[in-house]
Amino acid sequence: MNPAISDEAGSDVPGVVLRAPVGRMLCDPSWSFTSDASKKDNYRIWFIWAGEGDLLTPAGERIALVPGMICVMRPDGVYQASHNPANRLGVTFLNYSYAGSDAPLPPVWCWTPDFLFIDAVTRKIVQLHAAELAGMADTGRRAATLLRAVLDDLHAAARQMQQSDAPTSRLDRDVIELANKVLEMPAEHDDIAELADHVFRSRSHFTRTFRRLFGVSPARFVKSTKLLKARDLLQTTSMSIGEICSLLGYSSTQYFSRQYKSYFGTTPGEDRQLAQINAQKSQEETK
Repeated sequence: MNPAISDEAGSDVPGVVLRAPVGRMLCDPSWSFTSDASKKDNYRIWFIWAGEGDLLTPAGERIALVPGMICVMRPDGVYQASHNPANRLGVTFLNYSYAGSDAPLPPVWCWTPDFLFIDAVTRKIVQLHAAELAGMADTGRRAATLLRAVLDDLHAAARQMQQSDAPTSRLDRDVIELANKVLEMPAEHDDIAELADHVFRSRSHFTRTFRRLFGVSPARFVKSTKLLKARDLLQTTSMSIGEICSLLGYSSTQYFSRQYKSYFGTTPGEDRQLAQINAQKSQEETK
């Protein structure tokens, strides 16, 4: 972890400060986003946990927003985002500023295989920040410490990307484009040998390139993408488990359920039931 700085009382504190807005939301169908470039010290992290959309960066790069994506945005440009109203984005958003001399994290857009860990940590940061604002507890330090840990992890990922070959070769660009297709349609791009053939490389060469660019093997990337998509469909649609299996290319519901339980620690039926209970609670709270 980066060295801490000291406050006026001399105690060690993280070099970042959470600032409003901080939260977790399922975006309205009409949602869109344009950042305010006049806020020169406002940095933000988005963690996408549901839905699909895209983010246009100041450099003109278009980033696919899908479950598992983490986006770190700096205040030195305008970012624009939108989503598919039929598959609304679920976003955890953390705004923050730097309280010391730490070097700000560069812009980062990456898909994380540690979905459950990042989801749990960002949820906790939101909860702690809400408690602080409500005057229920002095939790600012704890929230900032967790945010510092997330930033440190992303710093390490950014350093690894800088140390590896930059994705400027034709092969790198082709593999990145192929990964985006997997994210969009995992059932149609789940054969690793076919993916390697797509970029005219051997399976081993393709796997090495993919792992260098994304930090995980293509097989794990495909598996995680399909399961995250399945979880989103279970929680946000009325499709049956059999229909979801068919849509995502699983050979049987039994195999899918085993994979799902191994990955999330819960069964598809348990996740659907929990989503229904949470939806009912939300409806009751808004009455």
